[in-house]
Amino acid sequence: MTTTATGVVTAPAVPASAAPLCAIDSWHTARDGSVLKVTTRTRIRGEDPNLRGHFPGLAVFPGVFVIEALCQAMTVAIGQNDGRRPALRTLRSVRFLAPLLDGDDLTLVITVTPRSEGEWDVAASGMRADGTISARLRADFDSGEAVDA
Repeated sequence: MTTTATGVVTAPAVPASAAPLCAIDSWHTARDGSVLKVTTRTRIRGEDPNLRGHFPGLAVFPGVFVIEALCQAMTVAIGQNDGRRPALRTLRSVRFLAPLLDGDDLTLVITVTPRSEGEWDVAASGMRADGTISARLRADFDSGEAVDA
């Protein structure tokens, strides 16, 4: 940080606290009857402010970020209906099987099955670019609370 003669402090290029997380870089959706198939991709970037300090020198994508990627995928795939965004209600099962390190690509393959109006059963498998399964998740989502415009 730099302080000028007038006392103005220049902020560091990288904030000291976590910035909002963009957990998916790209996605694709396809329908198979009533089932929605969603595929997302996320590049693990060690220089991301959210990863700074998480095993310095060996950036590891935290498991909670994989869960956030699933939540963001539901938002882009289902969208907002009547001002509501899909919300994670129950995380039924999560298994983190292999680390996601700086430079890895995470591909989440997600199956969204409707249960009733505004409720979905979600299963996801995360894979690294080398084909290694990194995570498996099962969750329940619903239409969530109203979102401010």
